[in-house]
Amino acid sequence: MSSLRASWGILRMQLVSKVQYRAAAWAGMTTNAFWGFVHVIIILTFYRFGQQSNAGTSAGMSMVQAVSYVWLVQVLITLLSGTILDNEIREKIRSGDVGLELCRPLDLYAHWFARTAATRLGPFLLNVVPITAVAMLLPEPYRLQPPASLAALLSSMVAVMMGLLLCCASVGMAYVLLMRVQWGEGPMSIFTVLIDILSGAYLPLQLWPGWAQRFLMLQPFAGIYDLPLRLYVGTLAPSTVWQVLLIQAGWLVVLVAVGWLAMRRALTHMVIQGG
Repeated sequence: MSSLRASWGILRMQLVSKVQYRAAAWAGMTTNAFWGFVHVIIILTFYRFGQQSNAGTSAGMSMVQAVSYVWLVQVLITLLSGTILDNEIREKIRSGDVGLELCRPLDLYAHWFARTAATRLGPFLLNVVPITAVAMLLPEPYRLQPPASLAALLSSMVAVMMGLLLCCASVGMAYVLLMRVQWGEGPMSIFTVLIDILSGAYLPLQLWPGWAQRFLMLQPFAGIYDLPLRLYVGTLAPSTVWQVLLIQAGWLVVLVAVGWLAMRRALTHMVIQGG
């Protein structure tokens, strides 16, 4: 319980700190809006002029739903992206200052998990309303559509919060990988990009080839972006939210357990220069 209270305190302090950086948040919002528009144009080209148009429709996602999916990724990118890491944690691992973290009367994994969640919530709270408003005010067919129903919106919001926890657990694995690899950040960077690819950040998983669908649904990262956004756009019925949450919770337990054990093992083998 003391560890949970300390983690909650870290979450609140980091959240307040991140909310103060309004200029950085507005810069990030502008970037996200620009790339969101670029991705929308690519999706429209895919559906309108590509030979894969029929395949996309048969996969159960219409052009309108795909465009909304792309905008939702940009709305949630500061919250759920696997490639957004805490620079302070990375620097502590590289410099050896992680040894100071071990002096705290707090589990290191729980500390970094809470910190990761807070560093994502702050920018998200500043960006979510402006980006959503801009996306919804665009003309057809570039705009973000309203949710399929109120139930779809509520179920998607619950799944997004679970997706945040799943993302933090995945990023925790990246930090462990950085602690174990002594010759650069290449493996960690590959892993974080793989998280975004398999979570549906670059392309909705429903638009992947049919032979890959079973694997995509069973792998742990689908619960970060893809499953919550399917609930919003309507390709998954709100009644399936319990199945989505069960999948997310199952993988969350697995990733947290593996990440915690891997971090403890990494700490036992860590050599810190100077003592």
